[in-house]
Amino acid sequence: MFRSNLKLTVKVSYIPLTSGSRIVLLLLKLRLFDVSINSFFAFRYTMKKKYLYIIVLLIIGIANSEACTECSAKAKNGNIWHGGNEDKPFSLGTRVNIVAPAENCYGYFYTTNSKNPNEFPQGGMNEAGLSFGGTSVPSTTYKDFYKKKDFPGGSSELMFFIFRKCKTVKEVFALFKIYRVSGLEVSQFHFADKYGNFGIIVADSMWLTHGEYQISTNYNLCHPDKDSVQCWRYPMAERILTTKEIGLETLRELFDSTSQRKWTNHTEIKNLTTGDIWFYYAQNFSRSFKTNIKEFVKSGNRTFYLYELFKEDLLLKHIMKSKETEDHMAISIMISFPIILFLIIYSWVLRRRLRKLRDSKSTQ
Repeated sequence: MFRSNLKLTVKVSYIPLTSGSRIVLLLLKLRLFDVSINSFFAFRYTMKKKYLYIIVLLIIGIANSEACTECSAKAKNGNIWHGGNEDKPFSLGTRVNIVAPAENCYGYFYTTNSKNPNEFPQGGMNEAGLSFGGTSVPSTTYKDFYKKKDFPGGSSELMFFIFRKCKTVKEVFALFKIYRVSGLEVSQFHFADKYGNFGIIVADSMWLTHGEYQISTNYNLCHPDKDSVQCWRYPMAERILTTKEIGLETLRELFDSTSQRKWTNHTEIKNLTTGDIWFYYAQNFSRSFKTNIKEFVKSGNRTFYLYELFKEDLLLKHIMKSKETEDHMAISIMISFPIILFLIIYSWVLRRRLRKLRDSKSTQ
């Protein structure tokens, strides 16, 4: 919640930036423009300093919202875990894409931020127990960019090939030594497999983690100065991992503790050893959708919105109701606009006629 010294209060419950109507409604909520009408129509638009301040805060919030947290860890019983928070301005647009196994190809699932199934995956897992997630990091130089080549079909196709064909992190590394990925300059890829191998790939380096866990947030892990990023989530995640027994409850606590209020869209926790997957939605860590990678891919090729798995969730029902209300409001505004414009023009014409009439009378 942002407050100005003129008692203007703005509360943004969620900001699906993929919807134009949401942006319109947000602008209306912020009242970015002061519209004054003098004698029916002499309006001017004045951007005020207080609103500029609000805009700056909003932009900073959005810029810092890409704050995903990824974590992999080995449990005492030998199970390998991987999970992550997907942090961004909240949207109902997250989709789950399932690809069934084929001859000599693993089945897999991955998430995207749009209906386009060819979009670069935000995260995913195949039935061989290889898991992927990513975070954003400050831009860095792409090492050996011109020595590497583009994968046939592009960067997204490279990731799909990895899901189809790879079962270990080392196999993934072998591909990244040959091929380059568009956008890796500002990204950090986190891989884990059911054999306990953890790896990080960034534009200027890649390495296997030799330890019991691997955490990645929003600074390049190979940079000693941590890119000058002050991240409270990394030490919190590390403290939880090193003081508690690794398992579902510990990872759920970890991702709940490091979630970004109003920004964490969903959370995935995966037991790479057993293939079990837990989805959490809209920061509700008391309710999950559980499945298994074998069951998931057995259903065949399909794609659906992640929120469809949580239709009975009370929070989701509230969000859907708010979305419907704001959609109706946006439609009403668009319908009313021509009428308002007509009245404004009519008032302006009427004023001109009255002025001419007064001028003619004064000259007589």
